[in-house]
Amino acid sequence: MQSAIEQLNSRLQHHQLKELIADYQSLSGVLQAAQLQHIYQLACSSEVKYLFLQNVAAHLLEASPLPSEAVALIDDIDKLSFFTPGLKFQNAFCITDNQGNTLLHHLFTQCQANNLPFNYLRSLMLFESNESLGVALKTLNKQQLTPIGCFIALNSTTQMLAKHEFSALLAMMEVDQSHSPSAVSALVNTLKQFYGANQATSSDSKVLLCAAYLQVPTAQLLNALNQ
Repeated sequence: MQSAIEQLNSRLQHHQLKELIADYQSLSGVLQAAQLQHIYQLACSSEVKYLFLQNVAAHLLEASPLPSEAVALIDDIDKLSFFTPGLKFQNAFCITDNQGNTLLHHLFTQCQANNLPFNYLRSLMLFESNESLGVALKTLNKQQLTPIGCFIALNSTTQMLAKHEFSALLAMMEVDQSHSPSAVSALVNTLKQFYGANQATSSDSKVLLCAAYLQVPTAQLLNALNQ
């Protein structure tokens, strides 16, 4: 792995983009993921080189699909923003890891309450050609959860969302309005585990979001959660 990083640094130093892309295409998914992470870390440490490195990452993702090993890398809006130019290629949003998670599953599970990605993603859906984004929102992982399901049931955020983020999340829910019985059961059971011994109430943001997502009355959802 170290040699792949050293080779990447050398190519970057000498602006050998063509050779860098060829090197990248020959690597395993693990090493491709390591290079992408290294490029992001370099960009974060140098504001001057940020756009150059973002362009390099986009070229790599255009030349070769996002490796499944890198899906979990994009777990906050800063990383999403950096890699966005390259994610429109090769159906990157739809690529899954060995647990069936897309990058949206990881992003929605890990994002912080003060740095949510929903408004940003909604803008991408409206103004960019990211067809795979809509498909990814409907993708079920091996737990039978969609990305939105992961945010509702697994994300640690329990506070009410900022108005613009809440509106954007509701808009994305409209993309995925058909839920299989197994997916509904998985979401409710996972949310039930999140509450544990605590009692879910009608004022909880997670309850309100889940009811809106599943298009069921809050009272019906509460009954299922508190059984």
